[in-house]
Order: sequence, then structure tokens, then C-alpha cells
Amino acid sequence: MSGLRTMLNPKVTAVVGVSTSNPFSPGNVIFRKLAFENALPTYPINPKGGFVEGVEVYKSITEAPNDIELVVISVPAKYVPGVLTECGEKGIKAVIVVSGGFSEIGESGTQLQSEIVEIANKFKISMVGPNCIGVYVPDLLDTFFLPSERVARSRRGHAAIISQSGGWLIERLEEFADRRVGIAAAVSIGNAAQIKVADFIEHFGNDKNVNVILCYIEGFGPNEGRYFVEVCSKIALKKPVVVLKGGESEAGHRATQSHTSSLAGDQAIAKAAFNQYGVIHALDEDEVMAYAKIFSFTPKYMKTNRIGTLSVSGGHGVIASDEASAYGLEFPPFSEEEQRAMREVMTPAYQNIASFRNPCDLTGSASDIDYENVLDIMLTFNSIDAGLLLLLPYAPGISLQIGARVANVSKRHDKAVVAYVPDLEKYEVIIRGFELNGIAVADTIEEAVQMLNGIRRRTRYFQRIGVI
Repeated sequence: MSGLRTMLNPKVTAVVGVSTSNPFSPGNVIFRKLAFENALPTYPINPKGGFVEGVEVYKSITEAPNDIELVVISVPAKYVPGVLTECGEKGIKAVIVVSGGFSEIGESGTQLQSEIVEIANKFKISMVGPNCIGVYVPDLLDTFFLPSERVARSRRGHAAIISQSGGWLIERLEEFADRRVGIAAAVSIGNAAQIKVADFIEHFGNDKNVNVILCYIEGFGPNEGRYFVEVCSKIALKKPVVVLKGGESEAGHRATQSHTSSLAGDQAIAKAAFNQYGVIHALDEDEVMAYAKIFSFTPKYMKTNRIGTLSVSGGHGVIASDEASAYGLEFPPFSEEEQRAMREVMTPAYQNIASFRNPCDLTGSASDIDYENVLDIMLTFNSIDAGLLLLLPYAPGISLQIGARVANVSKRHDKAVVAYVPDLEKYEVIIRGFELNGIAVADTIEEAVQMLNGIRRRTRYFQRIGVI
């Protein structure tokens, strides 16, 4: 939709619902962000006129200049139809309605919501909302009505997030910023009265800057579920679509009714449909983060569930084995011949104290060169289809360059590789060495296993439909 392209990268904006007396109103917060933080030409709108932040206030959209591309509406619900009509008559094609008071409050609000959808459709306006916090695109656009100093801002990256819950979206931005995962865009879709989650999935699916699409959904309106999975099946051939679905418990199902008025639907049917159409169903927020991290890169396929693991700590290998077992992933024991091949490339002084059964414990005496040489051999084995590196940099032979060095070894092979490195500032150089060279780094062993599980699930879908 051309309206979505405009919405995510407008040249001129307007905010309807600024206040000349309350600088902290949602409309004023949005205006300041657009005008001063995003440096977008932005027209404040209020029937009273006047000035806001030294900028002239227009009394209506009709009276404002004609170059507006995106309008953010933040007025009481009963006034939204009139404002939307003015937008349509002015030829504006992108509108975000942050106002609440629609289907989420019951029958009266549902009728009003139907009215604004009819207006948007009549004028071919792409409308996000109502009852949402809007859109965030790093460095370009921020329509959230929350003060910037209270919300973390993720760096620019390759994950697109679409959420029916504004609060859930804000928490993800906080987490993404803390975990150094960049985003391409974040969309709070609210009641999704007109533009649906599937519409944004289709849009981001055709955006070359987006590598993975993440969705939080609470349910679908009548006849929307099939449209959703059909869009996902088309986009899943290009890039992963990850869904966390709210309302999966009975209590959660009831809660969705008072939130965005979504229909949670039959969970068993939803899960089966996700699997059939290539959607990666995240079980919780930890999995969302793991999948966001791994698919922000372009990992190689994992054609079986067999993994080879290198560590400098036997205990960490045991923990990884337990985590992998929970996901149906295996660490197959290496044969005597395979063990001999790895032992031969170790530093001679440490060959007899290292274990190569799988997980392989290279011990705390291992060096960068040992890690490189053993990994180079391990990734040639037909008995595994992925590598898991449990890297504990306290070992004296491990340098800050090991991330880049080991990542470059993995480039020579056709197997997926992920790493675990403790999330400590002193190891930042190691983590960056991995990630700048295409290897995703997990903060926990469980997250590393979840990353591999995501790769395996996506590969399995491609195998099932005959793509690979």
C-alpha cells in the first residue's frame, strides 16, 4: 500500500488535538517529537487557533497548507469522523488515530469505529488505529505520545515489530535497546479497524531493509484469520514471520475482550495454522527476542536437529544439553574418528585433557587458535548441521579478538553457527567481533538454544514445502 510507505516516511505531518493550555497533552507530546526531534515540518491543529511552542496553530485540517502527507489524530472519539473527513477531502492518504473510545468500550464505540472505517475507505486513506500509540521509525518518525526521556529508543536495524498492544511494544523497545538489537520500524496497531497486522506484514515483507517481522496479536476479527496466514505464507518464503499470540489461556482470552476487542479464537486451530503456513510461533517474550536476534542476521539452514558444541567449561555444555533436549535438539556423540580429528589440531600440551565427545570441553587452557582449529574441523562433520559456541572469555588463552576470528572460520562452511557470550561490558569487543561478521550472540545459554530452534523450525518449513 502506498499509504503505508508514506506513513512510515512522511515529508510533512500534522497533529490534530494539540492544546494551547496543556503542554503535556498527548497531542502536544506528539507535535514536539515530530517537529523538533524528527525535524519534520509539522502543523499543529486546534479549533481555537493560537500558538504552540512558538508555532502557529491552524484551526482545522482544511485551513492548513496542502502539503501534508501524514496526520496524527488525538481528539475525543466523537470528533474523529469529522477530522477524518477533512483529511479525505484534502487528499491526505495516511492517518494515525491514537484516540480511544471505539470498539474497545463496547457497542457504542463499535458503531463509531465502523463509521471511521467507512470514511477512510471512501477516501482511500490508510488508517492505523484507533486506540494505538502509533508508529516509530528510528531517526525518521516517532508518533508515540510518551515523552522521549521515558522510553528507550532502539537503534536502527532489521527487525520490524507490529503489536496490538502499545504497552507490549514499548517494553520490547526497551529490551531491544538494552540487548543491542536494532529495529527497522515499530507499529502499534491498536484496534486495527482498517489497516490490519497482515497489511503491515505484507509491506515489511517487501522492504529490503527488514530481515524479520515480529508480531504480537491478541486475535482476529471475523474472517481475518485466513487472510492473515495466507499473507504470512507468501512472506515467509522471503523472510521469517514470528508471532506471539496473547489470549492463549482462558484468563488471557477474557482480557483481550477488554483491551482491543479482539477475538482470541481457538488456540489449537491457530497453532496448527501457524505451523502449516510457515509462521514461527513464539511461546513467550524470551523466544521473541531470540528469534529477533538470530533472524536479524541471515543464518544458514539447519537441515537436521543435530548440533556440535564447543565450550571451555564442561558444566556449560551440560546446561546446553538440557536446554536443547527441551526443544527436541540433539548433541550426537562424535565418533572416535571425529574426536581424533579434532584432538589432532589442538595445542599438543592440552590434547589429552580436552574432551571431544559432544559437547566438546576444550578446557580453560584453550586458546583462540584452538577454538579456530577445532571449529574448522567440527563444521566439516556430516553428523551435525549446526555449531553452538559457548564462549567464556575468562580463560587466559582467549583474547578479545576471538569473536571475529571464530566468525571468519564459520564463513568457510555451510552450517549455521550461534554463540553464547556473557553480556558484560568488558566482553563487548568479542560480541561485536561475532556480530559484525554475521554470527548472532546470545546473552544466555537458553537463548542460544532458542536461536538454533528458530533456525531449525524455519528450515523444516522449507523442507516440507520442497524449497530445499
